[in-house]
Amino acid sequence: MNHLVIAGSILLAAAPGEALPTMADVPTLAKAAVARRIEVPPSAIHILAAKPSERMPGFVVCGRVETAGGNDDTGAEGGERFFVVIPGNFAVLDQDGKGLVDSYWSANHCE
Repeated sequence: MNHLVIAGSILLAAAPGEALPTMADVPTLAKAAVARRIEVPPSAIHILAAKPSERMPGFVVCGRVETAGGNDDTGAEGGERFFVVIPGNFAVLDQDGKGLVDSYWSANHCE
């Protein structure tokens, strides 16, 4: 059993993994998560709030994606809303369900 523990600690020392993101990394990571979901230029992605999460390790980000007409099929003025969790780069958009984004925004005090 000791050999397994020693082997595991050597493996962790040799491959510690990615560094945890900092608040400075959050805007770039959030924009990349949204851009993976929908094709828009980075300048169309606007972060309204980025802060440490109250419920889990990491950060939460709320924002809007500017659309061509300033409005989209979700009925949201100013563009489609999004919610991102960092790390993990998990992005939820109005197109996934307006109620889902409402829930995340409300739970994380985005409005």
